[in-house]
Amino acid sequence: MAHLSINKYRQVSVNNVQDMTPYEQVNLIFVNIIGKLAAAKGSIERKEIEKKGNNISVCISLIGALQDALNMDDGGEISANLASLYEYCQYKLVNANVNNDIEGLIEVSTIIKNIKEGWEAIPQDIRQNDQAQAAAG
Repeated sequence: MAHLSINKYRQVSVNNVQDMTPYEQVNLIFVNIIGKLAAAKGSIERKEIEKKGNNISVCISLIGALQDALNMDDGGEISANLASLYEYCQYKLVNANVNNDIEGLIEVSTIIKNIKEGWEAIPQDIRQNDQAQAAAG
């Protein structure tokens, strides 16, 4: 019974991504990066090198998606700083993958968690205003 519920949840989760607001999609990316980093850390500890590599690769791709979502024209210093942080995280992840560096994974996880906290602190009215502007144009 629990197995069926999990499969149903996965199906609903995948189907609902398209229905999410851009804010919710970015938040989901943060959650996935944090989860994959934890999985990569566990893979290093268990010496599951292929799984480690796959999890880190997904993280690098997801961070790339965050980079692509930045509005460099209107985002000013915040977007520039985030772009630099994302580039640094990708660099650290490549090194962590090559060197089985758990500390590097923890550092990136901490950075992503801090960015996620800032993202979640965006007031609801600003989120809704940005969504209305995106829908309009």
